[in-house]
Amino acid sequence: GSAFTIAILGGLLYQGGSSLMKMIKVDDPIDAFAVHGVCGAWGTIAAALFDWGDGFDHFHGWSGFSCVMDGDSCAKNVGGDGLAANLAEIVTIAGWVAFWSALVFAPLRFGGFLRASDSVQEQGFDTVKHSPSKAYTVETNAPAAITLSA
Repeated sequence: GSAFTIAILGGLLYQGGSSLMKMIKVDDPIDAFAVHGVCGAWGTIAAALFDWGDGFDHFHGWSGFSCVMDGDSCAKNVGGDGLAANLAEIVTIAGWVAFWSALVFAPLRFGGFLRASDSVQEQGFDTVKHSPSKAYTVETNAPAAITLSA
């Protein structure tokens, strides 16, 4: 039940993240943000939301297969703490990625290294940089040689 719910919501969030990148005209041809950013954040949130164990009060969190302990019994109502910790992780990771991405890509952008020329963009990178395409070229004039041995 919960794995199916997590997967369906993950798929919807992926599609929403991918559509958002297209809508705001961010060039992400392999949907890296939708997969790693949006779905990664969802997976982190889902880990806390669906960590019920034995009822809603049984929270595993950072304790592996046992519950979070309060003395010699399972702690009650600590799921909110787990969710808050996971949300803090998402914010921290987003800040880390933003910092290092800005540090690497800002100089490249200001140096003019992140943009292809207008002619390359009009023709398309595949045509200009990767032609002739060999990966999907099928030679139709070559005779097919099949050898069977007994």
